[in-house]
Amino acid sequence: MCFLLIIFYFISGNIIVRTYQKLGMEYSNTYGITMTISILIIFTILYRNKLQFSGWYKGDVKDKLSKTLTKWLISIALLLLLSPPILTFLFH
Repeated sequence: MCFLLIIFYFISGNIIVRTYQKLGMEYSNTYGITMTISILIIFTILYRNKLQFSGWYKGDVKDKLSKTLTKWLISIALLLLLSPPILTFLFH
């Protein structure tokens, strides 16, 4: 699971940073924190709803996240990803 998280973080982090750069934003620690939290949330959703059922997880508890919780977590992750460009646009 840690290996999958590292690979997912590097791939999605590079995509997000490049997108921020194309929008004319400079990378900063504040954006890095929001990006990291949103990537962790997205990976948690992906793992709990898909990957644990494909042989990656050997434990007893194999419940998917509820649809409501999944929607809330996706909304929070998207809000965290969209907040740096919006704040940069508003304050510069």
